[in-house]
Amino acid sequence: MATVERRLVAIFCADVAGYSRLMHGDEAATLRLLTSYRDMTDRLIAQFGGRIANTAGDSILAEFATATAALQCGLTMQDRIAALNDEVAEARRLSFRIGLHVGEVNVKGGDLFGDGVNIAARMQTLAPPGAICLSEISRQFVRPDEPIALEDLGPQAVKNIDTPVRAFVARPANGPRGGDIPLLHRRVEFHLARRYHQICEAALSAITGTEDLAGIEYASMASLHDAPGLTRDKLAERVGLPASDAAPILDVLARRGFVEVALRHDDPAQCTFQLTPAGHDVRVRLRPAIAAAAEQIVAPLSDEERAALRDLLARIIQAHEAKQKSVERGPDAPPGTQAVT
Repeated sequence: MATVERRLVAIFCADVAGYSRLMHGDEAATLRLLTSYRDMTDRLIAQFGGRIANTAGDSILAEFATATAALQCGLTMQDRIAALNDEVAEARRLSFRIGLHVGEVNVKGGDLFGDGVNIAARMQTLAPPGAICLSEISRQFVRPDEPIALEDLGPQAVKNIDTPVRAFVARPANGPRGGDIPLLHRRVEFHLARRYHQICEAALSAITGTEDLAGIEYASMASLHDAPGLTRDKLAERVGLPASDAAPILDVLARRGFVEVALRHDDPAQCTFQLTPAGHDVRVRLRPAIAAAAEQIVAPLSDEERAALRDLLARIIQAHEAKQKSVERGPDAPPGTQAVT
């Protein structure tokens, strides 16, 4: 049986404002966005020395050693969320209310219980979206040199607590956001496409690098999994590379033992390739992390926006490839023929 420990901590309680309404409007998109935001909030809590005790749906209950650390974490979190929300349609933005209180709690099996938790939860309900509400006690524990402006809400009646609790509201500084896209780049599709590619490439490289693979090498393995028996040129076509670039990729993967020849031919261009069991194992290990990274990248988008993005990207690629094939055939060549070189 788990023992009960009693200790004095700074209690941090966060919840998404209007979560039920957001879930009703677009459940899948809201869950994706919340998952993306929670990755950030959980890292910040750990970074500021906090420990997450309970989570349920859109809520977070955590403990910190000091009220100053809890407040700094909350202000940083609200600022980061506001920056992320700048790129989300207003009707779908996730705004957190955060409550802070310092008090004694009961700790059992890692969970927090007691009046201290209840007061922190009541402070959270008093906080405006995007802000933090502190109890008078937690305000007293914050270092006096912290440059934080507080709005005094006065004594507040708190459910199941006999004595009113004086409450204060703190908001993050509304300075310029370093991550904003320059106005010029917002107007030029080429710049936006370049930055989108950098985001996707960085996420993929970080994951495939754990197996000492380049992103395009993993993409080639994924293509061979989906369509075993591809020739070198067909593989290049599937991953969007010049045919001459496919050969060295296949050579690297073959030396690593991830790819093997499925059907040998006197003409190297007619040989076909397939994944080895080792190649399948690597793909199985990496695929969940890659899928999760892809979900995080497009988390701000609704299902309709995601479908529109896929359609637009596919149309651009198809138009570009059609233009390239037309150039290769030559202006006077009939459809379906290749230019003679």
